[in-house]
Amino acid sequence: MKVLGRLTEADVTTTEICQIILPVVRAGGNDVSLKDIQSAVWDAGLAEGMKAVGEVLTTALMPDGDQSGNGEAAAM
Repeated sequence: MKVLGRLTEADVTTTEICQIILPVVRAGGNDVSLKDIQSAVWDAGLAEGMKAVGEVLTTALMPDGDQSGNGEAAAM
């Protein structure tokens, strides 16, 4: 949750962004290195890297079964 808060304040480093993205990409069956992820984030831009991490963290924190993308609906 702290990382998500820091992400919304744009207070994360490129290294942190890459370290969050790396295991997610690897979990998809891709054999990539941290250097590969760093290059991809550099090419896409920091804002896109932050966006990707935000989506990963939001998905990871989403209550089970809430496929709508609306966390409020699950709370009702």
